[in-house]
Amino acid sequence: MSGDSLFVTSWGRGPEVVLLHGLGASSRYWESLAAASSGFRATAPDLLGFGRSPSPPDASYDIDCHLAALAPHLPERAVVVAHSTGAILAAALAARQPERVASLLLLGLPAFPDEATARRSIGSLGLLARLTVDGRPSARRLCEAMCRFQPLAAAIAPLVVRDLPASIASDGTRHTWASYSRTLLRVVVEHRASTDLLDALAPATLLHGRQDRTAPVRMVEDLADRSAGSRRRLRLETVDGGHHLAVRQPEVVGAALTRELATGVAP
Repeated sequence: MSGDSLFVTSWGRGPEVVLLHGLGASSRYWESLAAASSGFRATAPDLLGFGRSPSPPDASYDIDCHLAALAPHLPERAVVVAHSTGAILAAALAARQPERVASLLLLGLPAFPDEATARRSIGSLGLLARLTVDGRPSARRLCEAMCRFQPLAAAIAPLVVRDLPASIASDGTRHTWASYSRTLLRVVVEHRASTDLLDALAPATLLHGRQDRTAPVRMVEDLADRSAGSRRRLRLETVDGGHHLAVRQPEVVGAALTRELATGVAP
């Protein structure tokens, strides 16, 4: 990585696959999937403001900003596998730059139907998220304290977040107040991924855990039902599991990716 470009990890050979992580994660989120699947060329960036990518303080961190940062690193045409906030960005990419996307495999998509629902749902997930969506000044103080003592926070994170691998938990501290709060509010809360998905032309599969608390499954079920009556049909696959299928059940995600590649839409 040089200058203001994103940090990008790549591996493998074969059809192009782009992997986009969620809020507070990094490209290391896909390590379990990399170990469980093969037969493709993977490009996995750290999103702007997260992981090992730069965090410009004056960036807007909205949809346009994130897509502009991703643009130099995207292959000509790829299957895009994306999780949570990354899935929102992938849907926007497919709607705005259809030539880039052969198909979509979206994991744990937050398909909030409106801003009020998004704020209620996100506010129940944790202290920092709740304080941020509520607009509390203490959210910034808490986040900046984590940034000030980032090495210590990264070391402690795996002891606190025990349901994720240590590398992923540690990377959850690699952000700034600007990158975290603006991405959460402008991408997850204020933007409607459903509109992008219904406008996009690329085939899309929504792979979702039935016990997902972060992005409740009923919302993607409603979205799939809406698409059934239109020219744009979304394929929904639900499995037992929570929000982090790529980490907890990488073989399930790997099998879904294999099916996407077998359709022949990838180059």
